[in-house]
Amino acid sequence: MIPLKLQIKNFLSYGSEVQTIEFGHYPLICLSGKNGHGKSALLDAITWALWGHARKLSGIAKADQGLLRLGQTQMMVCLDFECAGQQYRIKREYMQTYGKPIAILEFGLYDSAQDRYVPLTDKTIRDTQHKIDHTLHLTYDAFINSAFLRQGQANEFSKKSPKERKEVLGAILGLDQYENIRRLASERIKQTTTYKLHLTTLNTKLEQELSQKQIIEESLESAIQKLMQIASREKELASNHEQLEKQVAILSQKKQEVALQTFQQQQLIHDQNSLKQQLAEQLYQWRSIHKQRLANTDYAGNEGQKKQLLDVIKHHQQTLQDQLKLKHELLNQKEIAARLSQEFLEMKAREINEKKIAIERLRAEKDHLEKTIRDTKISQTRTQELITKALEEISQASKKIPETITDFTHIERQFEKRKEHYQRWIAQANMISAELVALNQKNKLVHDEESPSCPLCEQNLSASRKRFLKKKFEDDMFFLKHRFARLSMLIKKLKAILFEQHTNLEQIKKQTTENQITLLKIEELGKVLATHQNQASDILGSLNKYRELYSIVESTIEKELASLVVLEKQSKEELLANSDYRTIMKAIATIEQKLIAHSYNNKAHEKAMQELADVEKQLEFHQKLQDQIVLQGQRAEQISGLCLQLKKIKQQLAVLDKALAIRIILERDEKELFEHKQALAESNALIAQERETLLQEKGSLENQKQKLEQLKKEFLNQQQELITCTATIDDYQAIAQATGKDGIQALLIEDAIPEIEHEANELLSKLTDNQTQLFIESLRDLKKGGTKETLDIKISDAVGIRPYELFSGGEAFRIDFALRIAISKLLARRAGTSLQTLIIDEGFGSQDEDGLSHIMDALYKIQDDFAKIIIVSHLSSMKNQFPVHFVIEKGPNGSIVQVIEQG
Repeated sequence: MIPLKLQIKNFLSYGSEVQTIEFGHYPLICLSGKNGHGKSALLDAITWALWGHARKLSGIAKADQGLLRLGQTQMMVCLDFECAGQQYRIKREYMQTYGKPIAILEFGLYDSAQDRYVPLTDKTIRDTQHKIDHTLHLTYDAFINSAFLRQGQANEFSKKSPKERKEVLGAILGLDQYENIRRLASERIKQTTTYKLHLTTLNTKLEQELSQKQIIEESLESAIQKLMQIASREKELASNHEQLEKQVAILSQKKQEVALQTFQQQQLIHDQNSLKQQLAEQLYQWRSIHKQRLANTDYAGNEGQKKQLLDVIKHHQQTLQDQLKLKHELLNQKEIAARLSQEFLEMKAREINEKKIAIERLRAEKDHLEKTIRDTKISQTRTQELITKALEEISQASKKIPETITDFTHIERQFEKRKEHYQRWIAQANMISAELVALNQKNKLVHDEESPSCPLCEQNLSASRKRFLKKKFEDDMFFLKHRFARLSMLIKKLKAILFEQHTNLEQIKKQTTENQITLLKIEELGKVLATHQNQASDILGSLNKYRELYSIVESTIEKELASLVVLEKQSKEELLANSDYRTIMKAIATIEQKLIAHSYNNKAHEKAMQELADVEKQLEFHQKLQDQIVLQGQRAEQISGLCLQLKKIKQQLAVLDKALAIRIILERDEKELFEHKQALAESNALIAQERETLLQEKGSLENQKQKLEQLKKEFLNQQQELITCTATIDDYQAIAQATGKDGIQALLIEDAIPEIEHEANELLSKLTDNQTQLFIESLRDLKKGGTKETLDIKISDAVGIRPYELFSGGEAFRIDFALRIAISKLLARRAGTSLQTLIIDEGFGSQDEDGLSHIMDALYKIQDDFAKIIIVSHLSSMKNQFPVHFVIEKGPNGSIVQVIEQG
């Protein structure tokens, strides 16, 4: 992996403007700048783009959120890099929203023919990251343990346990592919073993089923014999059924003859009943007419009664006509009186109507005034409630304002001055601490027993000079410690004061804000109160005005009603005084007296009419009775004929009753034949059921026999598959053992260890003037015998073999540096990975001038092994030896990268 171009936005110290860093063709790059300006952030952006990890934020919740620049909601890193001769681009974005954060990952391959990046992004971020890891052939852990020496973590590989070192080295060497092969082989072994067990179980079941073959064949033969016996029985039953059908046919013929005779009998009975009914009807009619003839003898009396009733009805009709004439005349007189009354009243109606309309208008105005007064009273009550509420709110808001408000500006200015003193004292304490460290180092040089030398001129010291410097250093250290202690005490006290004052400031600021809000609220409430008071005054004036108008309208209505009553009374008196109207009224009274004298009795008229109708009916019945008496002779002849016919039918029925005596015998024979037939049907059903059962059993046994033939073939095939499964399991076990940690992986690690030792020792010899050498052991002897896989690092120098922890900071850095460079070179030469970049972030501060010179020589010598080497350093002696500087400065809008070429 060779970085070509990096675009970064809102990542850590970098601002919202997209920073573009062209790594280009520079093989050796030095990143320089002050602490916190964004040097390491630039390298973190590369690892975040490639793997989504940076620094120690990869293992915590919301790691990406910690990389986002403060105050921003979206960050982006885009990296163009070269890998295995191909150019790729990765773009990773993170957005902080109100809901769930959004992460975006894009991956593309550069197509030179089309001059664009072809998308390789998968459906999910996890799948896309897996594709990136497969392209790089390198994980984040392997990268930071080999080719990336992070700030303060140069010993990342050395401080790990032997087991972890071995895992990291395995990942660097690409042994995960062998582990994948071993895992796949183990899974195939497990699957094949499960399949083999399944086949074994099936074979056992097949053997048990095949053992039933003889029993099934015997059962099949027995079923066939039983079916033959059932066929013989069915033939016998069929013969019996034919004989029974013949007997049923003879019986059926006899039943038809009996049915015909029965029908004739029923027909004769029906005719007999019909003749009896006709005879009864004729007898009833003859007797009824004969009875009426004897009863109807007063024909002359009915004629005289009819004449009397006609005279009474005529008198009632004449009275009714006279009364109708009088009523007609009365109606004419009343119409004339009404016309005269209407003509007179029409003259007075206009004035009366005008009075009534005026009264109705006044009443409507009165109702409107009553409603207006009610609404005005309600508005007055509501306005008074609003005024009371506004006064209460003003009173409550006034109570919240304290009597005295602290001078916030004075306290804030005092706090800022104390804060400046605190920062100045912190800087002085840091300077004193640095001077104490320098004095301590000088004191060590002076007190070196082997070669005491001057820390300034580096010349050997005499005993007197040594005592002088010792006395001077002790005095200076005492003075600085005393001053440091005093500053520490002042800083501690001032810090407590600042914390307390900051809390008070926040409270005062909060109280001031609340007071301002309360004053504004009181001012608004005052305006609302004034508005409500003005409304209350207007409403009171309107209420008094409406009450005055209501009194005026009410008195006017009373006057108009009194004048209306007087006017109506005068109109009636004038009408009664008119002479024509008085004459007509007298004529109406005379006619009404005549109507009383000529009274008409409606009930007596109706009663006479009803009696006349009854007399006429009796006369009509007498006429019809004379006609019926003529027909009595014919009825007597019909009665005689019907009696002769009934006698003949009775004789025929007696003959049929004798002939139908055989019907009882036929019913008994039919019952016996039905029972015999039912028994035959039951026997047939049982035999058919037995035959169906045997046929099903025969079909089942034949299917089982056929199935056993197929099972036998399956059994032989599965026996062959079992042999194949056993061979397959043996093959995969051999593959799993060969690709396991004790197989090819162990051999590859054993093969890589000498190469790592060789490269590391070559660098150590240059960095330490052949004073230090390291050894890597992959096997450890156990106390109980045997060996154990491990990866121990042993280091020897002029003193002897010592643990890594006993070496000084500078020595440990040189060991870590040599070991990591050796691993990086090994990684660069391995075909399983595409790493061609070495990154070193700080760590040179622990080296003296000779150590730095050796490190630079080593970097120039390994430069040809890597396509690009990136170094982060503050040291001028280091920076000046690099041809290209990436100077990083932090501005108000974020960090900015400038490229400086030194030739």
